[in-house]
This record gives sequence, structure tokens and C-alpha cells, in this order.
Amino acid sequence: MARKGDRFVVIGGGRVGTAVGYLLSRTGREVAAVACRSEESLKRAGEYIPGSYLTTDMVRAAKRGNVLLITTPDDLIADACITLASAGAIKRGSYVVHMSGALGLDVLEAAEEAGAATASVHPLQTFADVKGAVRKIPGSVFAVTARDPRTVEWAEGLVRLLGGEPVRLAEENKVLYHLGAVMASNLLVALEHAAELLYQEIGMEGEKALRALLPLIEGTVGNLRRLGTEKALTGPVARGDIGIVRRHLEKLEEEDREKHLRAYVALTRFALDLAEANLSRSRSQEMEELLERYS
Repeated sequence: MARKGDRFVVIGGGRVGTAVGYLLSRTGREVAAVACRSEESLKRAGEYIPGSYLTTDMVRAAKRGNVLLITTPDDLIADACITLASAGAIKRGSYVVHMSGALGLDVLEAAEEAGAATASVHPLQTFADVKGAVRKIPGSVFAVTARDPRTVEWAEGLVRLLGGEPVRLAEENKVLYHLGAVMASNLLVALEHAAELLYQEIGMEGEKALRALLPLIEGTVGNLRRLGTEKALTGPVARGDIGIVRRHLEKLEEEDREKHLRAYVALTRFALDLAEANLSRSRSQEMEELLERYS
């Protein structure tokens, strides 16, 4: 597990990096340095992690620790690792960790060549700001990926230090894992935006549309928490109301709402998968044939 003598360095003091540094320091672990590209981010990191060495020079920061947490945007992880390894800032026997949900360990290849153990730990959570990240990280599931049992155990210990629940994830499954996370969170926001646009067109201007929808959204999330996806499904597909589904499709086609139509058909097919156990075979087939005509 993560060792008491580890000296942590955060490379990339954004929302997640700053929150992780704060949570580690709260457990009594040493966060030796934080490196950020902007002075504004450094100032914020200093407020959450007082006493840590703050710098815009990632190499200088990395040389102060033996556990490097690279929390930069995904596209910058490999370059950051190469820069650190080329500058001799990665020590043999140290740990280099990234927190991307989609990327494998190949982006840390330079660290492995320098003699470090590498891992990925990704919190299955969404963070709008540092304060929210500090609140949400404890209790969140973390996907843990590493190439040897010893490093896996060390990474799981790191997750537990943060208050998270580690779940082992094979490297080849990372893209599917991340796809699931994007659909559950990011595309959910996009879906609510699509509903918001429809409500705005019927007179609920500005924030009124979202305010009207939020109790419904929150009620649905509550049902998911209590009942799971299959039992939480309500609405025309769950009831087998083909006439209502047909009205929806006709209206979207009539008004030439192509994006809404495609989303509705795709998601209704997933809803039909959930509802089939409670519908007659003929009713399910009739609904599938209806959806096929609008594909």
C-alpha cells in the first residue's frame, strides 16, 4: 500500500490535482510540491495545500518527491512524462501515476524506462470545482490499472488514502470504461440540454426550462439509486404505449429536428431492451419495427 514516507508531487494543479493534494495532506502525507502552468492555479493550490512548494517548473517540482501524480489534461500526460524523464526527475523505484479514465499506461512509458513503477487511478466522478472534488472524491469508485501485483496493491492503498473504493481495471478495457462514464455523465448533460431546448420553445425561457426539469431528473436519479435501471424505467416504452412513441417520432420528423430524432430513436432502443421483459413479444417487435422506420 501507499507508504507513510512517500513524498507526493502533483503535476497539474487543476480541480482534481488540487483536491487530491489537499486530501493527501489532510491524512498527514507530505505533498512536497505542486506544479501548475498558471499563477492563478498556483495561488489556488497554495490555499488548499499550504506549505507545499509551488512552481510553474514541473521538473523542479518533480525532483522533490518519489510519487508523481500527473493530473494534467489527457493530451499532455505523455509529453509531461517524457519531459520529466528526460530531465532526470523520475527516480528509479519511484511511482508515476496518471488519473485519466481513457488512457492506458503506454503514456507513462518514459517513466517505466527510467525505472519507475506506473499506475493509473481514475475517480468515477464529475468535478465542477475544487470544493466539489474535495467533497466527492471520498466515497467514489476509482478504476485502478497497473501491470504488476505489487504496484496494483500500492495504487489501491493510494485510493483508500483518498477515501475512495478501488476497483481493478484491465488496461485493454479502459476505453470501454471511459465510454460508460462519458455516457452516464457528460452525455447525460447533453441529453438534458436537448430537453431544455424543447421546453424553451414552448415558452419556458432562460433558466425556467431547466428549473422545471430538475425535479424530474432528480426523481429519476433517486429511482435509479433505489431500484436499478430495469425497475426505474417509466414512461411510454415501459408501458408499451406505441401510439405515444409514434406521436413523438412523427412530431420530430415533421419539424425536421434531425438531432433530436436520432437521439430519441437510439435511446428508445436502449429503453426497449430494458422494457422487453414486461412487454409481449408482439408489442416489442411492433415497437422495434416502428423505430426502424425512423432510423
